[in-house]
Amino acid sequence: MDHATLNKTSALYRLLNGMVEGDNISECLTCGACSSRCTWFDGQGGPLPRTIVRMAAMGLDEPLVNSGMLWDCLICNRCTEVCPMGITMDKVVTMARSLEIAEEMVPEDIRHGLKNKIELGDVNGLTTEEFVETVEWVSEEFVDEVEDDAAEIPHGKKGAKLLYLPNPRELGINLLHLTAMAKLFYATKESWTLSADHTDVTNWGYFVGKPELAKSFALKVVEPAEALGIETLVLSECGHGYHVLKCLLEDLIGRKPEFEVISMPELLVRYAEKGILRFDKEVHPHKIAYHDPCNIARKSGGYDAPRQILDRICHGVVELIPNREDGICCGGGGGILQDSHPTPKRMITGKPKADQMKACGTDHIATACLSCHRQLGELSNHFKLEMKVDTVAALASEALIL
Repeated sequence: MDHATLNKTSALYRLLNGMVEGDNISECLTCGACSSRCTWFDGQGGPLPRTIVRMAAMGLDEPLVNSGMLWDCLICNRCTEVCPMGITMDKVVTMARSLEIAEEMVPEDIRHGLKNKIELGDVNGLTTEEFVETVEWVSEEFVDEVEDDAAEIPHGKKGAKLLYLPNPRELGINLLHLTAMAKLFYATKESWTLSADHTDVTNWGYFVGKPELAKSFALKVVEPAEALGIETLVLSECGHGYHVLKCLLEDLIGRKPEFEVISMPELLVRYAEKGILRFDKEVHPHKIAYHDPCNIARKSGGYDAPRQILDRICHGVVELIPNREDGICCGGGGGILQDSHPTPKRMITGKPKADQMKACGTDHIATACLSCHRQLGELSNHFKLEMKVDTVAALASEALIL
């Protein structure tokens, strides 16, 4: 009788089992706890966490790549929470995605975005000139927003205290969000700036599991920021961008950056607690549900700041059940949202989240990630939930007392 054994000579096995913890697939007990936590496990199709780990351990690299599970996995790490051996699913899956034989499986949109990021520093493909033109045009409109002729959205301002790293959507289809963030920076009364040398918060090198690529993208953020002499890098509401720049940055670049890294909600809490930022709760005179982005919450520990801001700007926070470390992925993680083709699949991956939204007892939900924001909005439309979807920082801008 044949027996399944570990194959320590496969390309993937040699990539794995190299860290102190997290990628130790040889220690898998095959207990199935991971699969029991996967919110897609019972859905149509979907990856099987235990199967992914066992195929990796047994050297079945090609069958694993061809299974389609690697890019179906949302790398939300909900399964990781209960693994008795501490195997971290996003490490296993992203390393498998990095295999040479998996190159053709990278979604076309992500491949195109990586090319843009390498060549132009921006996944949207904005040139420096286009970035500057966009920011200066929005800046002209911003004067009217705050009724101050001296107000601006600066870029390339040396010595500014705060540097804002926007989400690609803020420089393309959602310019109003950039204006809303500028209003919040204006209210802090601190010097702040954008930088045309690194125009967005994304790091898709993380999605494809290539450390050198992720490192180069991280340095495109770090080096220009240090050249400007800023004190604090403030990240747009972006899940994976937060996880990479907040939690993985030092390991990626091999040193500490010369500045602090915080999220936009964390910045707002800081200045609200000082009494500098004040909000009118009656702008949102109702309760608002909160969705935990996997990368910000479970994978990075960023649970509290978004809730603290919501509590200041509305009549109470409604918790989805379950939440925090047990929270359910919106269904758009792992790069699946960045690929424009699998929308029907995302409605399957997001069904458990849609069920949560329906059961929460309110018609308004907020999150701290613009990717989650898009997915939640599409879920609301697809499942006819009629829920208003916002980001925490955008709601704070609306409730801001200037």
